[in-house]
Amino acid sequence: MICQACGVAAETKYVSFHQNIGALIIRFPKSISGNLCKRCIHKHFWSMTPTTMFLGWWGTISLIITPFLLINNIGRYVVCLGMPPVPADATPPELTEQDIQQIMPHSDQLFERINSDDEKFEAVIRDTAMLAGVSPGQILLFIRVVTQNQLQK
Repeated sequence: MICQACGVAAETKYVSFHQNIGALIIRFPKSISGNLCKRCIHKHFWSMTPTTMFLGWWGTISLIITPFLLINNIGRYVVCLGMPPVPADATPPELTEQDIQQIMPHSDQLFERINSDDEKFEAVIRDTAMLAGVSPGQILLFIRVVTQNQLQK
């Protein structure tokens, strides 16, 4: 739905990529996890995996951990290769005052359905977006705004 790395509305898949730079007595680990679009999956895989491949071995713990991290990264990347590409014109969704006015009549039902355990979150978001005439990304932004406002009270 929404990429947790770049914010575009595109198909996402949960991934967890890890990087390790080993030094003799210390490690410098780095990771990213979340529902990412194909563009971000590609970007993070190719920035973290080669670094781990060449610099991940230089330490006792790193020598043991690096093969597992490489297998994880490569396995998750291969699984994501079949994803459709992110549309070239994809941008992060924006929530305008007009969008909020379109969503408001459906907000009670939206939060009721989210809080029930009967339905999948993605289905609720998709259905509400269709009813309100907005994108699923805008519904997610609306939920975030409402939740933040409730936490500030």
